[in-house]
Amino acid sequence: MKLELDQLSKHYGELKVLDKISLTLGDVRSLVLIGPSGGGKTTLLRLIAGLEQPDGGNILINDRLIEFKSEESLREYRKRIGMVFQSYNLFPHLTALENITLPLVKVHGYKEKQAQDEALVLLERFNLADQAFKKPAQLSGGQKQRIAICRAVAIGPEFLLLDEPTSALDPEFTSEVLDLIGELRSEGMRLILVTHEMGFARQAADYILFVGDGGLIGQGTPEELFVQNSDERVSRFFNTVLKYN
Repeated sequence: MKLELDQLSKHYGELKVLDKISLTLGDVRSLVLIGPSGGGKTTLLRLIAGLEQPDGGNILINDRLIEFKSEESLREYRKRIGMVFQSYNLFPHLTALENITLPLVKVHGYKEKQAQDEALVLLERFNLADQAFKKPAQLSGGQKQRIAICRAVAIGPEFLLLDEPTSALDPEFTSEVLDLIGELRSEGMRLILVTHEMGFARQAADYILFVGDGGLIGQGTPEELFVQNSDERVSRFFNTVLKYN
């Protein structure tokens, strides 16, 4: 997965969340975004997902420009990517199976039987087959997030975007979601992940961006960022979040 940011900016009133950031990455399998709360990680992810409009600059993914001014182009782009949100975003009145099949039928043109077969294979693969006919209220937080991941994977995405996928989970359910993400990574799924789980970030990332203060404060491989970094802001952040780990 190639990513190029060219003078990318996003402002909310006077607040410059991202201010003319530029970046060129070659083929990265797993890109992880970390940094302080409110530092711009999720904003950057949502821009890459085409869910937010930048105030300036461009984004190129795999050498293709995201055309923010064309709704038709944005819709086609979003069809090619999978998105997993921190709050699951499952339809509460639908079963787990229906939550996976609905986008396949309504957005991607699958026949109902084809969509159901595809969803059941994924549910079986991720040990969720016994949850297929339950509604979200009957599922644990970990199960709901794994269903959300199944829904994103079902479309065969070009890459998968995950925004703090474990932040709404109790600790007992966090590991099962991280295990699933790790499994997808090992199978070759391209990922861009926002996370506050530093141990997982270090293990799962090919490359890490540290986002904060309106820009990219640090970047590099896990070894370069966690061990060799010399930026005081990055070191202070790690000293705080890793204090009890």
